Amino acid sequence: MECKICGKHYSEGLLELLSEVYGPRLQGVLERLSAPPSRYAVRVNTLRGSVDEVVSYFRAIGVDCMAHEQIGEAAMISVEGPFKIDPSGNSITAKKHAAESVMLGSNLYMPGIMRMQRVKVGDTVRIEDPRGHLVGSGISNIHSGLRGVNGIAVSTSQSIYRLPPIRETTLFSEGKIQEQSLPAIITSRVLDPQPGETIVDMCAAPGGKATHIAQLQRERGRVFAFEHSPRRAARMIEEIKRLGIRSILVERADSRYLDRDRPTLMADRVLVDPPCTALGVRPKLYEEATAAEVFSSAVFQKQFLRAAARIVKPGGVIVYATCTLTIQENEGAVRFAVEELGLELEEPPIKLNAAGEGIGLKECIRFDPDVSETPGYFIARFRRTR
Repeated sequence: MECKICGKHYSEGLLELLSEVYGPRLQGVLERLSAPPSRYAVRVNTLRGSVDEVVSYFRAIGVDCMAHEQIGEAAMISVEGPFKIDPSGNSITAKKHAAESVMLGSNLYMPGIMRMQRVKVGDTVRIEDPRGHLVGSGISNIHSGLRGVNGIAVSTSQSIYRLPPIRETTLFSEGKIQEQSLPAIITSRVLDPQPGETIVDMCAAPGGKATHIAQLQRERGRVFAFEHSPRRAARMIEEIKRLGIRSILVERADSRYLDRDRPTLMADRVLVDPPCTALGVRPKLYEEATAAEVFSSAVFQKQFLRAAARIVKPGGVIVYATCTLTIQENEGAVRFAVEELGLELEEPPIKLNAAGEGIGLKECIRFDPDVSETPGYFIARFRRTR
């Protein structure tokens, strides 16, 4: 089924679940998901740099950048576009997530290539997603048939939207900034970690929130960053090194069983940022998730919450966050935590002006794409009272 406005593909069952949340607003929500927010957030690693330094850097290279008015470690970069793309040249098909990055002006890297027509070094090529949507064009740095190498495959010269190449700046290589959405930055602020505390991040890769937590503690505390995937854990270790953080301990584990596998582990605060259907991610070229995946994901997420309730100290805090939109994965998980696990839902210590409330749960934070210039996101804070 196609959205009548944005033309992006969503399954009928998924649209029904989203209709439970948005009703007549749904078409507008899907349209906003197909485009990026007007401003793109980066988190400043204040252990190594300052927001003023970051803002000055981007302004010096002609990029509109400003400090966020509420979050002291966030800088906001203007997103330009949309632009029309010259469709000339043979095509290189990028994987979905790589295509969505190219859509914002990123270069196309070798691991992001799905297939290509005949090309050679220096050719002008067009970049398409797996469904044939044109997202950008650029100059090829490779020839057809080349495989098994890393690096930039296409230097992007045209894209639908435009951001500076953040990962190619000296700010990034020096560990002074981290790409992170504004709601993700808010999540660690809602957790409110304090110096000296033991914090558990249950699904920590790629490490954005774990490193932010350590930053908020000024590295005076312990952050246990658990990740089940060896590849994702290795990538997180590299990010921690780049940012120069020393108070994070990365461990491989299935966090659904932390209470059983690490019986002595007790945390002052626990972050539960579990795998989800990621329906709130922007920009979205199309959506592959189904209604069945939403229900399966909701069951999976509750397992993390159950373990979190067992490893947090009495009086401790749990924060639950997702980058998705459905009631099943958000408010449904909150009601499970309250009714089945005995956790107490709390008002967050911070809330953005643009954020809304949970559906029937005023203590929760909802970022809805049609009313906030952010990705779709959900945050809830609990306390263990016994």
